[in-house]
Amino acid sequence: MIKKFVILMAFLIMPILSHAEYSLLPDEMIASSIESMNNQLGDQENKRRLENDKEELYSIIDSTLSPYFQKQYAGRLVLNKHWTKTNTDQRERFTEGLYQSLVKSYALTLLNFDVSNIKVLPIVEITDQIKKLTVKSEVLYKGEVIPMNFSFGLFKDGWRFFDVRIEGVSYIKNYRNQFDAEITAVGIDAVIERLESED
Repeated sequence: MIKKFVILMAFLIMPILSHAEYSLLPDEMIASSIESMNNQLGDQENKRRLENDKEELYSIIDSTLSPYFQKQYAGRLVLNKHWTKTNTDQRERFTEGLYQSLVKSYALTLLNFDVSNIKVLPIVEITDQIKKLTVKSEVLYKGEVIPMNFSFGLFKDGWRFFDVRIEGVSYIKNYRNQFDAEITAVGIDAVIERLESED
């Protein structure tokens, strides 16, 4: 009886949690993501444990990013001119491969960085006419304050970020140049296979 009650409460609470998540403003999404990541990464002892448990580490990064990240739009921006030359399967596989590559690339870096040192700055009031905006944040690193800005767009599933600029350098632009050269050299299928084979 108790078990059935718990399951029922879970189903009742889920829509409320989902609604709360979708009602967050862009700056609140970033702050929420940072707080969740900081809590799950834990103290230094737990971070050392996660170094040897990559699957759990990747899962933590994914769970804190995926609710707020529009990976399909990011993948389209990275592919740029190659997007129209690919089919649906290639686009989906490239987009997912790119996202997983990002998760794995930043996971180990985050173990050596205190994400609580990221300060999210409040945004101005959002009007109905605004479809894109920037959430600014500051990263305290070795005594230096580094600007890190998140580019957000209003999509069907609400506000989601699709690009990050650190000291003015866009990850989308960097990856676009990198993948453009690689796709031109070896083709989109070879690039997808490389992404999918990364550990």
